[in-house]
Amino acid sequence: MIKKLHLILLLILPITVFGQLSESLEEMKADKNADYEKYEPLLFKATEYIFDNPVNVKSKEFISATQIVGFWMNKDIGMGIPTFGNFFTSLTNENKQQFLYTVAMINYGLDQKINHDRILTCKKIDGQKFSEQEDVREVQLGGAKILLEYLGNKKNNVPINSKTKKYLKAYNKGNLDEIFFD
Repeated sequence: MIKKLHLILLLILPITVFGQLSESLEEMKADKNADYEKYEPLLFKATEYIFDNPVNVKSKEFISATQIVGFWMNKDIGMGIPTFGNFFTSLTNENKQQFLYTVAMINYGLDQKINHDRILTCKKIDGQKFSEQEDVREVQLGGAKILLEYLGNKKNNVPINSKTKKYLKAYNKGNLDEIFFD
């Protein structure tokens, strides 16, 4: 009986959590003084939703998830998003890959904060080269792994180019860390 209840909860939870993204988006947009701390869990849920579902520009929930992320992209969320480097430039924005990589880095940073009690600010530290900072490199690599896992599943509807395939092959072979910052 307990196993059946657990299975039912596992099947229902994603529907109840993620079925509310469109409603939450409207509430957030209506909030004239949207405070990030209040909406951080929603932003994390939106990033999770994006990587748990194929790209579907006709899905109200998928669109809502991307709009929630987009809403916070140019606001202070307590961490910088290091959108640069060879991996970033290998991605095309034509297929929204750069956007998805940004979402993946936000997801990684929020996962570290919410689930591991670690804050990766990715803010410039005096005396250090930004691209070589430990937190910047960790967020870039962690986000890349999330994105490559997503891109590697053809059901997610995101075509990849030959420059990005190099990184996907390395990821699948387990040596992405070795080539990522070259």
